[in-house]
Amino acid sequence: MTRVLGPAPVPAPDEALQLQVRTMRKVTFRVVPLLMVSYGVSYLDRINIGFAKFGIEDSFGMSGTQYGFAAGIFFVGYVLAEVPSNIVMVRVGARIWLSRIMVSWGIVAAGTAFVPNLESIYVLRFVLGVAEAGFFPGILLYLTRWYPNRQRTKVVSTVMMAIPLAGVIGNPLDGWILDTLDGTLGLAGWRWIFLTGGLPAIILGVVFFLTVTERPVEAKWLTAEQREWLITTLAAEERERAAESPAGHRAVFRDRRVLALCTVYFLLQCGAYPLTYWLPSVVKGVGGSLSGVQVGWVSAVPFLMAAICMYLTGRLITDERSAKPVMIALGVSVVTFTVTAVSLGTPGLAFVAITVATMGAQTAKPLFWSLPTAFLAGAGAASGIALINSLGNAAGFLSPFAVGWIQDASGGNVGLSMTVMILANLLAMAVIAGLWWVARGRGGRTPDEPPETGRTPEQAVVAEPGATAAEAGGPPPGR
Repeated sequence: MTRVLGPAPVPAPDEALQLQVRTMRKVTFRVVPLLMVSYGVSYLDRINIGFAKFGIEDSFGMSGTQYGFAAGIFFVGYVLAEVPSNIVMVRVGARIWLSRIMVSWGIVAAGTAFVPNLESIYVLRFVLGVAEAGFFPGILLYLTRWYPNRQRTKVVSTVMMAIPLAGVIGNPLDGWILDTLDGTLGLAGWRWIFLTGGLPAIILGVVFFLTVTERPVEAKWLTAEQREWLITTLAAEERERAAESPAGHRAVFRDRRVLALCTVYFLLQCGAYPLTYWLPSVVKGVGGSLSGVQVGWVSAVPFLMAAICMYLTGRLITDERSAKPVMIALGVSVVTFTVTAVSLGTPGLAFVAITVATMGAQTAKPLFWSLPTAFLAGAGAASGIALINSLGNAAGFLSPFAVGWIQDASGGNVGLSMTVMILANLLAMAVIAGLWWVARGRGGRTPDEPPETGRTPEQAVVAEPGATAAEAGGPPPGR
């Protein structure tokens, strides 16, 4: 008897789930470790001035205001170059551009070891910001090309664990370098901090270029079935986001959702960056006669706890578009920053409070980034993510400078300077709550939910070069 052939059998639910798990496990193994290490090194190279400060003060003389300016001038260059950097990345591809960024900032960071005066530090900190611009938004954009929506909050939290882990590893290491390598080969300890921070970035840039796969369609390390599932899933989500995303690079500057999230991220960073740059000084001030190594180890504890908190939170969040987790994290940081400010005379209580504050402030970052990546797509994603990150990181200049100015003006009152972090986080919560309230009052969606646009996916396809290939999961032009 002749057998009539029908369509291919649809995989059972268990088989489909196993395919998804196996695929994403492979992707994570190939993508996440290198991104985490690279992002951690980038963070170390921007914050290691917090330990170099102690040696620079001896070499050149530096007030708190001057240190705040040196720490913050990095972000002026970063903000100016951020959006252009990501536009270029869309055109040339993440593999080439992120590799270029790493090599460039590594050269500049290492070169800071040989500056002759304080003014040269200002110049190279500005150039370092220009060199590093686009790296983190590039990572986020790259992850959207590999991870479906349901997995993205978890993977962003995992990659951003590099921030606190950089503090866990970098603070003790910088303290050891400052104490141990001082005078080696005629270089002061603070110069070794910059030199040893820059060289790994150059090496990682070369490794990144040689090993990274641009898009799933090029992933020969996936089976044909795995590759097809991932390309199909990502393409469907890209079409859905494209219907709601600003259509092109210029449109993001007029999108109210993007501008509102710029404001929130700026305030969120105002509450986080001073802690990063001033924590070693706070620990040294509270701890009295601690050595550089001891200050490093003590400063590492809050960041270790923050890394654990970020890891667990990323796996507990089920609604990647909800703003409630961000609000909770910010609320915790407000309360514990306040406790820290009023308890500096009680070292044990102050240390516990600042540890919890660090956990809240650092965990808020990956929770925040699940909001814009839920509705931005194509060229709008490249420019939108870069705009939010660049304007948000303007806080990296203003807030450390404000903390230094308050300390100088108040005769070194650390508790008073912590009002910068407290007020910033309160305002961030107020903006999020206000946007939610306005949206609900108008019968619309809350800020963490994309509005209906009335556009079809076909109408929302981005016209810029490279957008069509991005939607289809293929390589950008020239790749």
